[in-house]
Amino acid sequence: MTTPEIPLQTEEAFAETERTESASEQVQAAHAPLDPVPADGVFARAVLTSPLHLEVAAESRTNRWMEWNGYTVPEVLSNADEEYRALRAAAVVMDISPLRKYRIAGRDALRYLDRLVAGGMKPLGVDRARHVIFCESAGMVLGDGLLFCVGEDEYRLVTEEAHLAWLMDSAEGFRMRVEDVSAALAGLAVQGPLSTLALVQAGADGIEALAPGAGGNVLLAGMPVYVSRTGATGDLGYELWCDAEDAPHLWRVLLEKAGPSGLRPAGFALRELARLEAGHPRAGQDYLSAFAAIDGRDALPPAAIWPGFEISSTKLLFNGGAALRAMRDVPPARRILRLAVEGLEPMRFSAVLSGGKIVGTATSTGFSPALGANIALAVVDAGAAAAGGLSVLAERREGLSVVELPASARVLTAPAFVHPRRVQQPAPLHP
Repeated sequence: MTTPEIPLQTEEAFAETERTESASEQVQAAHAPLDPVPADGVFARAVLTSPLHLEVAAESRTNRWMEWNGYTVPEVLSNADEEYRALRAAAVVMDISPLRKYRIAGRDALRYLDRLVAGGMKPLGVDRARHVIFCESAGMVLGDGLLFCVGEDEYRLVTEEAHLAWLMDSAEGFRMRVEDVSAALAGLAVQGPLSTLALVQAGADGIEALAPGAGGNVLLAGMPVYVSRTGATGDLGYELWCDAEDAPHLWRVLLEKAGPSGLRPAGFALRELARLEAGHPRAGQDYLSAFAAIDGRDALPPAAIWPGFEISSTKLLFNGGAALRAMRDVPPARRILRLAVEGLEPMRFSAVLSGGKIVGTATSTGFSPALGANIALAVVDAGAAAAGGLSVLAERREGLSVVELPASARVLTAPAFVHPRRVQQPAPLHP
């Protein structure tokens, strides 16, 4: 039997066959099932950006970014020295949206907070704020934050770290609710001697009458904004809280209206240096939450972090109360100290020494232009701190080498920078 010959395809026919097969594959691909959706959702993101990210990025001249609470934030926007001069001589605006914000509301909200907060918890008046500390059952600090009363039976707690699970567990039995509103609520800090003027120029008429620690609702460029006279820079300042979608426009209005008078945008590095000069410990940086401390010695009681902490004599029941009363007359074994280190140029150091022995760790360090010295917050053995004679092991560059040499350190009894206008009332429009 003869096998029939298969005719050879011409070049044109071969090309037509390829086009037909390619079109068929595209049709099949278009109707193919999609890849399975991840369990955490198709829109889940590992890297977060704040509502102000695009506006802040437009101001960046350095492309220096860092992570804060999972969010991408600028470390420095223009120049560290320029931003510091603006803070101390004029005003700066900073994105503080990555802070955690919780809404605590309901008929038992005050009873719940009274049980939650260590120390005295007098009822807050509406539109007032205060610093609060909360502990676990052994009296060790879980965290701290700023508590606002924003309405009848309604509060807002602003913290550095996440505490939602613990707050909700603690709410059992109370007729109230706890909600994480961090993503829905943006935050801007306007700080510096011209911060009041900046807000007035932006449209917040009469804001100078706001008392330290007080807040209130205002309209800025037609947007509702909650303005509080709060901040951790040691100077006059305000914090602005608004809906996330309004934040970019608010940022632009502030810079447009107050920029000619000296308002400048600034990054996270300035916020850190300012709160270090003001002597404010930061959760996760200068102390560990008792739940996060792997070594039990790293958990600290309130008196070790905030020397002025006192236990209320009238408040009988609150988290950690029994343990704190038991240790009332026992000095903490370790304390957070403010240190100033000799040297006229910035240096790196972490180990705190006494008699050549390591007795502590510098947790936040920086060069303070206000003091003209390196400063630090450090966790130090209380006995060594009382004995004095502290030093740090500082890195110094000699040629192309780095050597470690001891540098004398002294304990600061007051913050490196705190200005009286911080609590002046009415707030000054000019330095």
